[in-house]
Amino acid sequence: MTAYSEWTLAQQKALWQQLAAEALTSWDLAARAINWLGYGSNAVFKVTTDAGDYVLRLQPAWRAKTAQVHSELAWLRAIRQASNLRAPCPVAVHARQGDALLVEVAHPQLPPPHTALACLFEFIHGESKSATDLGFAEVRAIGRYLAQLHTLAQIDPSADFDRPRLDAQGLFGEGSPYAAQHEDQLLTTAQREVCQAVAQAVENALTQLHRHDAAFGLIHADLLAKNILFTEAGVAALDFEFCAWGCFLYDLAPLLWQFKGERPQEVAQLEANLWAGYAEALGCDPPPRDYLETFIAARQLASCRWLLNNREHPQIRELAPALLQGRIAELRAFLECGKLQRRTATL
Repeated sequence: MTAYSEWTLAQQKALWQQLAAEALTSWDLAARAINWLGYGSNAVFKVTTDAGDYVLRLQPAWRAKTAQVHSELAWLRAIRQASNLRAPCPVAVHARQGDALLVEVAHPQLPPPHTALACLFEFIHGESKSATDLGFAEVRAIGRYLAQLHTLAQIDPSADFDRPRLDAQGLFGEGSPYAAQHEDQLLTTAQREVCQAVAQAVENALTQLHRHDAAFGLIHADLLAKNILFTEAGVAALDFEFCAWGCFLYDLAPLLWQFKGERPQEVAQLEANLWAGYAEALGCDPPPRDYLETFIAARQLASCRWLLNNREHPQIRELAPALLQGRIAELRAFLECGKLQRRTATL
């Protein structure tokens, strides 16, 4: 049989659907329906039961570290306990297995180590909006949510709490959550030089921000429009897979990066509203806003590494080479003028 990386989209999804049904037995749930919510780095399903709705996430073990997933789930529990912020609440497995939040499922046709990590969340009902449909007031509300996440939801971690550190090494080093195998061999010399120059600019900004009080802590790190819901109780953030220790300004970058690609004529107004909501809810002086553009470029570079890491995904294989070339060209222009102008698509 061909290698998993060469399978069609339908073949891969069929396997993940099978693993989803297997994983749910650990929660002792009788599912009436298991429907796809998304298939990118992970396989994500909506699970419908008589007791209510849930979200099941399956993460390939060759990309996810068990200790780090445990720590993500621990922070999500802490957010629920320490604040009124809406975020996915993990569900413990059936009582006979104690308070475990994570289950391992195996299949010989998965790439080594032939396993996936499964976790279940309560389903949050709300309205999702595309980046093009977000109003200025809604963007301001997102800014307020991030400020509360950066203040009310910070924790004193236990000794075994393990999340990536998005310092310069964590963003751009070999151990980065964005890193791809054989990355240097997949880029031309000129492309590597651009990436290294952007990484240096971000490292310089991080060095300056270390002088600012309350500039670092636990962050979501992937708050794109698709990871935001509007509920009766306010904004909810979804998909904390990439949560990390990092610079708070980096948490504002993903959405602004998306706006640059999808609403370039309104970026200034959108940024102003995001920043206004953030600053008014923070309760202290925010970090210097001047560094935002540098962290938007950092997000662009992270997206390049994500493309390399997912280049064999059936939905990305054909798009990746041209998209990578375009994004690195945009980073080259950023180095020349200090502003990131985006024309490449957001996946």
